[in-house]
Amino acid sequence: NANGYRTYDESDLRLLRQIRTLQDFGFGLEETRPFVECLRAGHPEGDSCPASLQVYRRKLDELDTLIAELGAVREQVGRQLARAEAARAELAADAAVPGGPEPECELGGGPR
Repeated sequence: NANGYRTYDESDLRLLRQIRTLQDFGFGLEETRPFVECLRAGHPEGDSCPASLQVYRRKLDELDTLIAELGAVREQVGRQLARAEAARAELAADAAVPGGPEPECELGGGPR
């Protein structure tokens, strides 16, 4: 406008909503481009174009990979926890026996 203000219409708001929704789902700004282009081309939804569907597929593959990696990390942490708890229980049992080993400091490794 002459006063320097911008005027937005309903299609601009739809674009903004599409971008915000995708970003809330973890899509990067560049990944939203096909959805925006689809809306600008006059489609009723930003994900009704082949390029948008391709981005969805890539994102699902990326998420599946991350889920698998996190599952593997979770398994490792679970094994470490089980090992540490078993070792701690063994130390506690040995300490209860007269003349058993001195408890060790968890941080420094020396007697407490």
